[in-house]
Amino acid sequence: MEVDDFIKKWFSNYYRTNIDDVISPRSISKREFGFIIFKGRTMVRHRGFKDPGELKRFIIDLTPADAYHSSAYYERPEAGMDEKGWLGSDLIFDIDADHLSLPCKLRHDRWMCLGCGKAGVGDAPESCPKCGGKIREESWICEECLNTAKREVVKLTDFLTDDFGFSQEELHVNFTGHRGYHVHVISDKVSPLGREERKEIVDYVTGTGVDLSLLNLRRENSFLDAPNWMRKILGKLGSKDAVPKGKRQWIKAAQQAINEVSVKIDTVVTTDIHRLIRMEGTLNSKTGMKVVKIPLNRVDLFDPFKDAVAIKGGEAEVYVEEAPRFRLMDQEFGPYSKVKVELPIEAAVLLLCKGRAYPII
Repeated sequence: MEVDDFIKKWFSNYYRTNIDDVISPRSISKREFGFIIFKGRTMVRHRGFKDPGELKRFIIDLTPADAYHSSAYYERPEAGMDEKGWLGSDLIFDIDADHLSLPCKLRHDRWMCLGCGKAGVGDAPESCPKCGGKIREESWICEECLNTAKREVVKLTDFLTDDFGFSQEELHVNFTGHRGYHVHVISDKVSPLGREERKEIVDYVTGTGVDLSLLNLRRENSFLDAPNWMRKILGKLGSKDAVPKGKRQWIKAAQQAINEVSVKIDTVVTTDIHRLIRMEGTLNSKTGMKVVKIPLNRVDLFDPFKDAVAIKGGEAEVYVEEAPRFRLMDQEFGPYSKVKVELPIEAAVLLLCKGRAYPII
């Protein structure tokens, strides 16, 4: 059996038995939907649905590899982009471990040139440094990746509530099922914002253009009077007595504080007012895990390797080419190298989705 056929069988079983876990976005009739199908991994988009029942029946019949809905609201969701009639859009932030400089990538990510065979670990180059050929990447997810991304989520939600005044009810945090998190701001206050206004929000949370000259430490009440961003920086620096003496040392310390306070996001996602975003409760074909909504007060407690495991109840024998040690639920697996092994289905599907194994039928 081909790898995709095996994965699709288990995805189909999940959707047939857990379709109520798939949560439709609000104003469903104004949303565009897109689906990646297993055959050829092509995208089918510009789909519209009248109600959640119609959407769920479609998903059961199709068994998509991945499922998305637009962040935007449209008059005619099924029309081409120029004819849809944009009505507004949720504000979306994407925090992905791929965009964070993490040392764990050297342990579990690798790449190889499809031309000359040159290989390496960590972040892949755009092309082979030896022959200029195309690169095949193999990435993994680990607890360090996702815990670091989760800390960025906490920083972002603090910005959104403390600095922008959004309520907790207006913020939705979703685990993507792979290497990161999406934060949705669902509010009439942000819906009509265009690309430029969203870019200003991006600049704010990423610390782009923060003016250090505004941090007038010579004033007696500068800690209290500083704008919110400046207060965050000063909070990182500590008391006035701890601020480095000398302009050069001060600027260096302040820039380090900015780096720690700012949020690392995929800026393109936030400014894209037509973005397709993963649908809550659907499966991610890169792992077999599901997109999970996380209550804002439980982000710290969320365990993706337990709470997002969706495919359960069975075992499968697979041949594993290479895989690092990993945990799913309360069980440890690996490391594996060129070995046949019988695994719980959730571990087998993860390895198959990551391209690290093949089913033995």
